[in-house]
Amino acid sequence: MFLTDKYHALLPIHSASATRASRKAALPAVTSRFDAALAARLGGLLPLPASPLAALARLADLLAATLADAVSALAAGPGDGKKDALAVAAHLDAGVALLDACNAIAARVDRLRRRRLLSRLALHLVSSSPPSPSSLSRARAALADRDGRALPALPSIPFVDPPRGARGHQLTAAARVVLAVNAVSSLAATAAATILAATSTINSTFPQVSGDVPWAESFNAVSTQLSVLAKSATSNEIDAADEAVGKLAAVLETAGENTTPDEAALRAATQEVEKRTEELAARLERVSDAVNGVFRAALRLRNAELGSFIAAGLAGNGKAPRSGK
Repeated sequence: MFLTDKYHALLPIHSASATRASRKAALPAVTSRFDAALAARLGGLLPLPASPLAALARLADLLAATLADAVSALAAGPGDGKKDALAVAAHLDAGVALLDACNAIAARVDRLRRRRLLSRLALHLVSSSPPSPSSLSRARAALADRDGRALPALPSIPFVDPPRGARGHQLTAAARVVLAVNAVSSLAATAAATILAATSTINSTFPQVSGDVPWAESFNAVSTQLSVLAKSATSNEIDAADEAVGKLAAVLETAGENTTPDEAALRAATQEVEKRTEELAARLERVSDAVNGVFRAALRLRNAELGSFIAAGLAGNGKAPRSGK
């Protein structure tokens, strides 16, 4: 099931009413608080956990919080009406890309869960001592089915750091918020594409931000450390589970169709698969919950952006909406 089906109730557009003068007055303080909160959250991620999946889940939580803060920050505008509107309009496409990425990541997690279930089925089939030829054959088939289909690449969200003057003063308030949302979205999508890939040797470029926004230093530090962690084959739980399953498959294949595998080798292989798949189960569940949170927050931000255009259009026309009669 796509996340759009699960959270369709969030799609109707709602806009909060506020006077133009009060929003202008609140904008600089709201934007500063947004920047400060993001810098603090990014700093709080370090040091990253040793688990790439745990790090991905924490980054997804940070992205969801950033999207939620962006709703409030954008609602406080406009500061520079036309430029802010252009910044928000430019983000609408990026918002769709983030929703698509969430759907793709959710589908990938479901695929990984299915692979884990097939691994557990194989463990169950070889658990008797000694396992029957029929059970061994079915266990081989389960492992072959597990690895039968290649995992497609996950979508990326490109990040372009816009040129600006000292301390970001050339960016409007809305553009600063959109810059942060785009940067963190790109970082999370890149991390997911690398960590959830079929292999950790994927050549991903993790985004960096120029140092004239308050959160740039902590963002770049997180991006650098996450790049190293995500590309490490020795720490990736998915790779570790795949390696353990490969060893079990090798033990089963070595035995042949009519021969019982070496008991000690089979016991060691099954214990390793059981350990690795249990570790993977909890962490995949955590990633799934975090990605659902990002999807909901992204929908709310998109609603707010669309609502701001509707409100601006009504204000510009000086007309109330028709009743439809």
